[in-house]
Amino acid sequence: MITINVKSALICVLFIAVIVLVIYLIIIAKNLVKTIKETNKILTDAAVISKIAAEKTVQVESIVDDVQAAVSDLSKAVRGEQNLVSTLSNIIKALGPMIAFLRKDDDEKTASAKKCK
Repeated sequence: MITINVKSALICVLFIAVIVLVIYLIIIAKNLVKTIKETNKILTDAAVISKIAAEKTVQVESIVDDVQAAVSDLSKAVRGEQNLVSTLSNIIKALGPMIAFLRKDDDEKTASAKKCK
């Protein structure tokens, strides 16, 4: 007849549970490393995008300031407080950076399209 010691059986069950737990923790750690690598890639991309957005914001802000000054001068000219020639020159000055900004965007799109091909 075979006799089973309860204490020995519990120790064996506990030992098997510990082995399963260690294997489970190893799998979790492996997946965690993959997740951290992907998160680092995403954070790097977000930093690049934030930098580009900050640069574009500065460019657009200067253009908006120029356009605001041109509209202000135009409204003064309509009211008769300023001559028309200086108003037109200010409008042309405001259009210059705007055109340069739009051309730069077109050049960047063309360059990125060429890289993709």
